Amino acid sequence: MHHDQLPLFVKESTVFSAEDKIKLAQKDRLPTPQEVDEITSLPEIYELLNAFIGDQSSRNVHLQLKAKEYLQDNQLDMAWKVLLL
Repeated sequence: MHHDQLPLFVKESTVFSAEDKIKLAQKDRLPTPQEVDEITSLPEIYELLNAFIGDQSSRNVHLQLKAKEYLQDNQLDMAWKVLLL
């Protein structure tokens, strides 16, 4: 994927550094909706999704922060799954 093809919310994110965005752009295929759904039962993801019900803005920031953690651990696939929740 080219950097220009990143979703707008990723390109405009203040959570991700330019280096993070370059890493995210290295993914050639985004996870399918089914693959994304599979991570919602993981305890840390489940807690995150439920902690910010009704506060979409905070929820999005915290999901991006979680994705950044996965990115720093070179878990590009998990980072994308979290971003696409």
